[in-house]
Amino acid sequence: MDVPKLRGESKHKTERHSKIEPLRIVMYSVCTLSTSRKGMSKKKQKVEINMNIGEWSTRWAQRYPSESSVKYGDLELTRKEFNSRINRAANGFLEAGIRKGDRVSVLLGNSNVFLEALFALSKIGAVLVPLNFRLAAPELDYIINDSEPGVLIYSPEFTSLVEELRGKSPTVKRYICEATGGMPDDPEFEEWVSDKSEEEPQPAEEPTLDDPHVIMYTSGTTGRPKGAVILQGNTQWNAVNAMNMYSFSSEDSAVCCAPLFHIAALNASATPSLYAGSRYVIQRFFDPAGILKIIEEERITNMFGVPVMFLMMSQTPEFEKTDLSSIRFFMVGGSPCPKSLIQTYLKKGVKFNQGYGMTETATAITALRSEDALRKVGSCGKPVLHTDVRIVDLDNQDVAAGEKGEILVKGPNVMKEYWKRPEETTESFIGDWLYTGDVGYFDEEGYLFLVDRRKDMYISGGENVYPAEVEDVLMSFEKVADVGVIGIPDERWGEVGLAIVVAKPGTKLSEAEVIEFCKNRLAKYKVPKKVEFTDALPRLLTGKILKKDLRANYTE
Repeated sequence: MDVPKLRGESKHKTERHSKIEPLRIVMYSVCTLSTSRKGMSKKKQKVEINMNIGEWSTRWAQRYPSESSVKYGDLELTRKEFNSRINRAANGFLEAGIRKGDRVSVLLGNSNVFLEALFALSKIGAVLVPLNFRLAAPELDYIINDSEPGVLIYSPEFTSLVEELRGKSPTVKRYICEATGGMPDDPEFEEWVSDKSEEEPQPAEEPTLDDPHVIMYTSGTTGRPKGAVILQGNTQWNAVNAMNMYSFSSEDSAVCCAPLFHIAALNASATPSLYAGSRYVIQRFFDPAGILKIIEEERITNMFGVPVMFLMMSQTPEFEKTDLSSIRFFMVGGSPCPKSLIQTYLKKGVKFNQGYGMTETATAITALRSEDALRKVGSCGKPVLHTDVRIVDLDNQDVAAGEKGEILVKGPNVMKEYWKRPEETTESFIGDWLYTGDVGYFDEEGYLFLVDRRKDMYISGGENVYPAEVEDVLMSFEKVADVGVIGIPDERWGEVGLAIVVAKPGTKLSEAEVIEFCKNRLAKYKVPKKVEFTDALPRLLTGKILKKDLRANYTE
């Protein structure tokens, strides 16, 4: 399938509005202007109440304090208990000098502590920076120094990583370990919050939906990650979109097993569920057999995952005997869901809701209803309610149904900017429309189909991999003269990396050497699984590698 030529580097750009469409409650109060009944006159006064994400837990605690909110292992928290713990963390951050706009990094496995940190920072207007624990130390070091957090909270499993990072980021004044097993001088989270007030925090500046909420780093095509600044309003509107699409409610019990450092798990599952008042059950790290047990015992009604997670669940001995009758639907994203996998779960009475999203849209762009899962295999559905999608040609003109072009997105869920990247921010927008970099088309019924992914990116096990990062590492290998990396199909992970390498003249280089070199410098999922050797790579006169040619020659 041919992919059309798309927009140029800087054509047709216009200034973007600086703020998203705010979600506000507007009230009118009646003010008495005179105490004399005869002379009394009345005047309507408009009062604006700005909300923030931190108020979600406060309001649920006020209304239904004894209902279950979050369960992690043997710990089950009522709405009141969950909010009290959030308040203690928020007051702890204030005592530590964290103020509105300041950043706090978390290198955490899934747990109640991750969510408590998120909502505590929301209440005081500070910003969460989730760190991908699959990254190598040099990759984490770059993100931490770029975002300049004042506090870093980490899980004991990642103590060795933190040891390697410690002292390299001058802004980090305090390290806190989630539980026992951290560095001797770092307080445990429970110890740190134990003497903090459970009262609602009183920050000097009240946070609003126009304030930054999360900085989520996404790999850049130039080899450096960039932080998408997600506003509190982006998270709020994404939750509204999710509730409209999936009908989340307080009657649901959702389970979290995908890593919360990803926008998908955080904003496709965690925040919409908690906004709706759903009971939220957390699995620390994904375990296929373990998650099936949780679903059956906790009577789970929905779960988010990437296709490979559901595939791994279906391949366990426990799958056939597990009772999935409580499930309303599974949400799947990250990569297309194979028809065979959909049919496997349909045999057990379980339907998939599929969707398309990205970090920059916090996350949802389109959703495919479960009743369309088989009829529209390959589609990622229709735009969610409060989001607009266009398909345009090189001149930013809308194309007809069936014609391919670049996908543009607009809505109150779209990020504000890339952190400290004004030029890249400007290049990513035309007015309020975000260029996704993805190519797709609408069919005659208005269903969106993706044709090609953002530039040369591929997705391995739900993780975005940009070849430029891998190529940059391999070009530092003294035995490598040239290299191009592409994604190739894989039955287990969807796609894996293939490195096509040109060895330096007079050197001997093996596949094992190339892979081993990457293992010490890249996250595991970025390390190429296969290596091919060639005498030269196909390039344009400008020097750019012809990835299309590489895919044509090596994909099969």
